[in-house]
Amino acid sequence: MNEKERYVEKLKDFLSADTTEAKIATVALCVLAVASVPVLVLGAGAMGNAVQVFKMFKGSSNYSKKQIRSAVNSIKNQKLIEYIADKDGKTTVKITIKGEVRLRTFAIDLIKIKKHKKWDGRWRLVMYDFPIRFKKARNAFRWKLKDLGFFQFQKSAWIYPYLCEDEIIFIADFFGVGKHVEILTVESILRDDKLKKYFHLS
Repeated sequence: MNEKERYVEKLKDFLSADTTEAKIATVALCVLAVASVPVLVLGAGAMGNAVQVFKMFKGSSNYSKKQIRSAVNSIKNQKLIEYIADKDGKTTVKITIKGEVRLRTFAIDLIKIKKHKKWDGRWRLVMYDFPIRFKKARNAFRWKLKDLGFFQFQKSAWIYPYLCEDEIIFIADFFGVGKHVEILTVESILRDDKLKKYFHLS
């Protein structure tokens, strides 16, 4: 799944979720990111086009044109996007580096690992060995594993029963520690009764 497809899926999940934490400025940034990979070219009616882009997504009709215009202005003022005009009068809306970081943070917050109806009997063992300088990243990575429901097998080893490689790689890369993380698929673990009980597996 490429960057654009990832944003589309995360955005659809966000829009369909009945959550009070949903911020329209974040939705606006995501919509523009989806439409602007690599760039979104707009004419004079930039705001009007942004409203049209919102209509691509189910659930986004809950937002009024006024709210959308306000949101786009907000993310521009926060320097999450920038407008670049060329000599032909066209305006290119680009996501800034700061905006890209915000989007990845948004994606990290929304990540969920799919639980299959039937367990394949294999364990996914996530192991890491971070240098001392990555203390903050280590704490954040560990917290995210716990948040996703992983079982702490040892100090730097966490276990999950379902496929999770893509999600863990995405999270590790986000924190800049991808090369220090290893994911193993384990056929069996001695005395795994505690694990099965934790994950409610028969």
